[in-house]
Amino acid sequence: MKYFPMLCKKAGEEVLNSSSHLFEPKLDGTRCIAEINEKVKLFNRRRRNIARRYPLISKELKKFKNCIFDGEIVCYNENGLPDFYLLQKREIESPFMVELRAKIIPATYVIFDILEKNGKSVIEMPLEERKEMLNGIKDEHIECIFYTENGKKLWEEVKKRNIEGVIAKEKGSKYYPGERRKEWVKIKNLKSIDVVIVGYTTFKREISSLAMALYKNDKLYYIGKVGTGFEKETIEYLLKKIEESDKPVVANPEKASQVIWVKPYFVAEVKYLEKTKDNELRTPSLIRLREDKPVEECTFEQI
Repeated sequence: MKYFPMLCKKAGEEVLNSSSHLFEPKLDGTRCIAEINEKVKLFNRRRRNIARRYPLISKELKKFKNCIFDGEIVCYNENGLPDFYLLQKREIESPFMVELRAKIIPATYVIFDILEKNGKSVIEMPLEERKEMLNGIKDEHIECIFYTENGKKLWEEVKKRNIEGVIAKEKGSKYYPGERRKEWVKIKNLKSIDVVIVGYTTFKREISSLAMALYKNDKLYYIGKVGTGFEKETIEYLLKKIEESDKPVVANPEKASQVIWVKPYFVAEVKYLEKTKDNELRTPSLIRLREDKPVEECTFEQI
């Protein structure tokens, strides 16, 4: 069976007072289903096997034969916090560079759920029992996520360390592959949204700003430009990857000016102050690119 990750709905801070949930920190990394049989396969959200990028993680996972885990690949910075900028440096294909960066920028697979054990599905089992199955799993590049029943205390720590947020999971909940369910909710520390990159402008540099869009009824709608938060390395990376389109890819191109349109492939997470009455984001700033997320999930329902 092919597994897709169970997804979260959004919630407010009130859920942090719940006694019927377990709480985990929301990690800033790449969501990954690990399938371990004869070989180790690490599938991101687009169902792309990225195992060759992480040879040390794959080597350590081999001991858990006939198991399937759900987790997040992260790179910790010098402060011990997940750093997506460092993780992006691991998104390479050259075998030589993969081996080199595996040593100088170590990655960790943080496991937070198990879907199969000894070749048998356990997704119908309660969350707490699945958590118990993960007890004792620890290696140099593998660990299990911290969780607690005290959501408020975790939230205080998340805000103090400026971590992305908290995930709340209902006690006793099953695992629903590929579904976005109310049993799992996310409480974000930052007001952010995932958008589709649909174009760019070139005023002061090769990419001055990125045009953003969201889906509504299977059509993309332009919601403004983001011109801050990205460095030269991000610009160089995008220029190598993006593919220009000879026509607008949004349903409302009249709202965009001087935009060079590109095919809608890349997803970016941006933080913003608020949404205007014209459905544009006010003072957006790029947080990160997200190659792990399908563009179809970037909808207005996020706001």
